[in-house]
Amino acid sequence: MAVRARPPRPPADGTRAGGGREWHGNRQLTLTGGAATTPGLMNELLIITGAAAFGYALRTFSHPLVRKAGALCYLAATYLAGWLLAGSHAAGAAAVCGWFLLPWVEIVLRVRKLRLPLTRSLRQRMPPNREDFPHLQELTGELEEEGFEQTDDAGLDWQQMSQFLRVCYHAPSLTQAVIHLNQQSNFSVVFVSVTCRTHDGRVITTSNYPFSQTMQSPPNVMLNRVPAAESFVELLAEHRSIMASLCIAESDLTSPGAEGLADQMQADLDSQVKHNLGRGLIVETGDGTFRYSWRGCVYLWGQFLKDMVRFA
Repeated sequence: MAVRARPPRPPADGTRAGGGREWHGNRQLTLTGGAATTPGLMNELLIITGAAAFGYALRTFSHPLVRKAGALCYLAATYLAGWLLAGSHAAGAAAVCGWFLLPWVEIVLRVRKLRLPLTRSLRQRMPPNREDFPHLQELTGELEEEGFEQTDDAGLDWQQMSQFLRVCYHAPSLTQAVIHLNQQSNFSVVFVSVTCRTHDGRVITTSNYPFSQTMQSPPNVMLNRVPAAESFVELLAEHRSIMASLCIAESDLTSPGAEGLADQMQADLDSQVKHNLGRGLIVETGDGTFRYSWRGCVYLWGQFLKDMVRFA
């Protein structure tokens, strides 16, 4: 009768047996040159790397849905990393949550320490040079082609932040249009806004500002963001469509006129600060400035999350 050899049993104390292998718990380690490697671990790393690489490939496409699918692959790779490497679904979920908690690093380390002026006074200023704002004349030309006339160049500066506004006005429709350049350190944002005001105090503004607002607007202000608008003609058409949907006719509109636009914009800024103080999103610091409260930081975090989802 043939005798079949049995494989050696792993020693109870986990020491080497037979000179080539070592058992720890239920996982067998291969010894190579004195170092232990785990075949299962290598497979897990390959799965995680493959999911991340697939996500990166999807992110190279221009279609927004495909790009969002790539972002989901990143989340899946993060979950797999936590689950497979730590052996716990809770670790995978915690790793995914880490992506959504990342904005708190910026909020706590920088935004929370910011001190901003309670009264942001707009002053006349020279337009920025072509290096800082190369498209200013082109944008101004687009507004002028639609009948808007340039009335003022204004702005404000505070520490490392700078804002330039080119104010234009269309008298027949009592409509204000502003070209914005917001600069902070090495980051710049250019956008255009169109605003109408009604006799009952409502302010309807349409803009292609790409990000969520960092402070709440007063109840009488209606902001409509159209970040996909690629020209002023498209933005203006969207604004007029919104006005029509609200049943607001030209007879319902009012305006301070070209001479009073800058003062009206200053009043709008002051009204926004006062509203956010009342809501508890910002608090006075006692030296003519304000900072974000913890409640305001939570509000900012929510706005950051909206942008993370939108730009994913």
